[in-house]
Amino acid sequence: MNRNRWHMTLRPLRWGLLGLLLLALGCHDEGLLPPEPTGGALFARYVAIGNSITAGYQSGGINATLQQQAYPVLLARAMGTPFNLPLLRDPGCPPPLVNILTGERLGGLPEDFCAYRQVPPPRIINNVAVPGAKVIDVLTNLGEGTSANTLTLLLLGGRTQLEATAEAHPTFVSVWIGNNDVLGAAIAGNPALITPVNAFQQRYTQMLNELQAMGVQGGLLIGVANVTVIPHFSPGIAYAQAEQAGAFPPTFDVADNCATTGATALVPFSYAFGELLAAAMQGQSVTLDCVNDPRLLSPDETATLVQTVQQYNAFIQQQADRLGWAYLDPNVKLLELKNQGQIPIFPNVNSSEPFGPYFSLDGVHPSSAAHRLVAQEAAAAINAVYGTNLQVQ
Repeated sequence: MNRNRWHMTLRPLRWGLLGLLLLALGCHDEGLLPPEPTGGALFARYVAIGNSITAGYQSGGINATLQQQAYPVLLARAMGTPFNLPLLRDPGCPPPLVNILTGERLGGLPEDFCAYRQVPPPRIINNVAVPGAKVIDVLTNLGEGTSANTLTLLLLGGRTQLEATAEAHPTFVSVWIGNNDVLGAAIAGNPALITPVNAFQQRYTQMLNELQAMGVQGGLLIGVANVTVIPHFSPGIAYAQAEQAGAFPPTFDVADNCATTGATALVPFSYAFGELLAAAMQGQSVTLDCVNDPRLLSPDETATLVQTVQQYNAFIQQQADRLGWAYLDPNVKLLELKNQGQIPIFPNVNSSEPFGPYFSLDGVHPSSAAHRLVAQEAAAAINAVYGTNLQVQ
């Protein structure tokens, strides 16, 4: 429709009002006039980068309910800044676990069920985290070593986290990435799967360089968690004691070495319960061998994982110092909770909180209570560097 036709069909007053309306709608759509953040201009546009924890994944699943309980949502609320989420429909993709022994999921649905995205999706996304992501996945979805998956497509439309971040024009970012660079190796009992420290550093540096090129004014870097401390892993002796207490069926044998030479070997819950016990419940005879089973972490392998995490975190803290950004070491609080007995040595499968109050039903991902703790610790770290007064309720 040409300009002359518009002139013929609209009186000048109507044209003026329409122009004002279109201008207002355009400003709202482009986010040119967002609400003034209570934390100041630094937090005008906040983006969270990360993996499953940052995305809100709990109990082996993710949905809109869980996404809205994640720590960056609580942090954004304290900042008083808009924070759009790529919400997944309930019951989830996949639905979270409701029973760790039977594997039952919310709604009685299978593990491969996916409820997909809520519509319409927000044009700008502030939480760009993707479950399963390693550092490399922030940079690219293609090539060897990437972990791009269905949720990469559903949450980000196939974009990388950096591409989605750039579209939000962030003034402040939080970055919690790197846990999966060691977690998969720990669960598999294979340190060879750890991302080498030099590769980790190179990729992390590239990520930070690209964020700086976007004009980010400030940020929070969160270190990698010591995955050997999470309740998904229990020492061999705990399994020996559970067998003595009659916790397992007769078809589930715990080798004597779990109480002696293999007492400190770390046993993944997903292997001991998810595979061995599941087979035993079907009548198969199985044995948990704490010395010879390659799926377990020996003391030397555990030491390798811990040392790698320490090297990762020393580098991350150096980068935060170089940029003048805040840094948070999650292992301080993690070890504190472990020492207080809040993280159990062995899961209480008869409890509604088998892995304690701060871990969800997979023993890997933090519970909603833990997300609140993380948000509070993150706010304190930001306040200490930037002189702000963020308060997470």
